[in-house]
Amino acid sequence: MTKTVIVLGAGSGFGLAIARAFSQAGHHPILVARNAQNLQTMTEQLHTEGLAADWIAADATKPQETAHMFQEVNRQFGHPQTLIYNVADTTLDDPLTTPPETITQRFQTNVLGAITASRQFLDLVPTDIPRNLLFTGGGAALHPDKTTTTLSLTKAALRSYVLSLADDLQETNTYVSLITIQGIADTTEAMRPANVAQAYVKAVNTRQSAEIFYPTMAPNSPSEFDQLRQLTADPEKLQAFLAAHPSAAAFLQNHPEFLKDHDPA
Repeated sequence: MTKTVIVLGAGSGFGLAIARAFSQAGHHPILVARNAQNLQTMTEQLHTEGLAADWIAADATKPQETAHMFQEVNRQFGHPQTLIYNVADTTLDDPLTTPPETITQRFQTNVLGAITASRQFLDLVPTDIPRNLLFTGGGAALHPDKTTTTLSLTKAALRSYVLSLADDLQETNTYVSLITIQGIADTTEAMRPANVAQAYVKAVNTRQSAEIFYPTMAPNSPSEFDQLRQLTADPEKLQAFLAAHPSAAAFLQNHPEFLKDHDPA
């Protein structure tokens, strides 16, 4: 029997890679995000690769939309076995200037959306079915930085919730885990989305740890952001690095303030 996997937060990076990895492993991924056109494009891409996938548009910050999404999945494909919450606003900011309403919006996306979706999933799927709840965490939860203030606090809050949920459900048929990603996409071989996605498939197959650190087996030091600063520290090598790592280049282009105070060694 094919197992249905909901990838909530299915973007063109890790989300698509996670859906592809589960489809390759014989599961049936349902890609979920706000933008229907992007979802259709990604799903058609998987179909051209000979992989099963479907999509449903829903905004993770709107409980009525996620509730409808779960009902549609259940109606069309039967009870889902796995929910992956891969939604995050990763905008960088500092501790003094971000408006409180902006912090509230990001908390809704990064934390409250995860809480709501997980409860809706648990209410929908019978307890006699082995259920899996996976959440994408980040090293920012463990390494607060002046440039990652709201990202760090929301990832820390998500980590706290997931670990408490895992503790509450540990004696049940439900597996809960936080996949703590400690790196930036495409900066290393391990951080290629296809390789990161395998951590999620392995987690569902083994159902052992409440927190999985990737790519290392423990919290890293320095953080992924300090790693990026080190990688871009030499001005002579910076352009070559950015040319070889488009995801990092896009990250720095979107967040020029990240390196503003960086003094190359």
